[in-house]
Amino acid sequence: MVAWSNNLQPASYKNIGFEVLAVNDSNSKALAEHGRPFAAGTDLEDLGTVGRQCQVSAVYFGVNFDSRLLQLLNALEEPGAGVLIHPIFGVMQDMIAASWSIRTDAENVNYAAIDITFRETKESQPIFLFENTFISKIEEIINTLDGYTQQLLEYVDTIMAVKNAVSAIWGSANGVYAAFCGVVGSVRGFFDLDPLTYFTGGTFRAGTFRQDAAKLTRSLADMVKDGLSKDAEHGTDSLNTQQMYDVLAGRIEQLNSIPEKILTSDNSDENRDETGNHVHRITEQQMLPIAQALQLIGINVLLQITIELIEQDSDEATAGELIHINNDLRKRIQSAIDQLRATYNAATAANSPEAAAIYTQITLTIARLKDSAAQLNALIMAVINQKPPLRVRAAGINGSMHQIAHAFYQDMNRAGELMRLNPHIRHPAFILSSDWINYYVK
Repeated sequence: MVAWSNNLQPASYKNIGFEVLAVNDSNSKALAEHGRPFAAGTDLEDLGTVGRQCQVSAVYFGVNFDSRLLQLLNALEEPGAGVLIHPIFGVMQDMIAASWSIRTDAENVNYAAIDITFRETKESQPIFLFENTFISKIEEIINTLDGYTQQLLEYVDTIMAVKNAVSAIWGSANGVYAAFCGVVGSVRGFFDLDPLTYFTGGTFRAGTFRQDAAKLTRSLADMVKDGLSKDAEHGTDSLNTQQMYDVLAGRIEQLNSIPEKILTSDNSDENRDETGNHVHRITEQQMLPIAQALQLIGINVLLQITIELIEQDSDEATAGELIHINNDLRKRIQSAIDQLRATYNAATAANSPEAAAIYTQITLTIARLKDSAAQLNALIMAVINQKPPLRVRAAGINGSMHQIAHAFYQDMNRAGELMRLNPHIRHPAFILSSDWINYYVK
């Protein structure tokens, strides 16, 4: 028998994993029939598909099979749709468990089979939609980033799961918590934020570790957003769009280097808690989830502020500046996606009991990142397309950029626009007639 040529994915529903015996997928068209008298055949109007239907034969076996089965049954009984991870097709969102049945028999000990029928549901869409392309692209990506923020919190919560104060992937929960507190405290100091406003940790408690980690994640996200927003406010008047973005991207790089500094410094401030005492000895493995959370938060905040900059400077930002921003952000997003995939490989190698849930959350987080990258690209193309056509011609005269603006447009006030379009011009007061000038035709 030939083995599967593709990699089957671990099946789960609402983060509850299960083994699969068989899957039967189906779909059909919604057709409106229009019969006509004295005519052979029937006119059929295609109204789209009725939605996918997936019949899954799942099994649980071995020790504690009944408790794992109960977790799935509780998820099936919860109201509302959820995410089904199909072993072949991957993520199937908005799937509702329509019906299920359980089979057990005396010959198979510690074994239960469950047949589940999932059906796809969709939210209703407005029939008439009149919108400005530029505005609609901004609203679209803002909605995606709002969903990404919530998805990020769920992902961090999933990878922070521990059993008996130990994570199968990261090791001692005490060390992970110490790393988290160290990073959060360092980020607060990096932006010089009020220590009373943000939660920066406290005494480690195994029983409340997951809740404390969630509070630290939210606090970290708030600090990065508030700190970078202040940086953006200070440079808005003096810097153009690309320069402001590069400043913020540099700040993100400095933030992302904080975990490494904590690991390599023995007596630095990063290794002390809020009381000035040295924190728990931290290993590189324990720092990995915190560094990843910081990277994902940084991308989210950088995207949010960049959207605000583009909206604010859409008339002045040049195509070159916008393309530079787009390329840099997409590279950062791809790097984050690679790190997320590496996390799942680590969970699988460690035989983590949360591997199925981690796979689901990673897949959803990657989907949000991909959507953000695609929508950012569409937004930037919309901004570029609403600008006048760009042309190149020789200056024609020796003089300053103001004289060139008057020669091109009879308006020397457009000298600043020409300077943004021509970053290769070294000095605006000494331009040769042979120099090539980028300019808008209008």
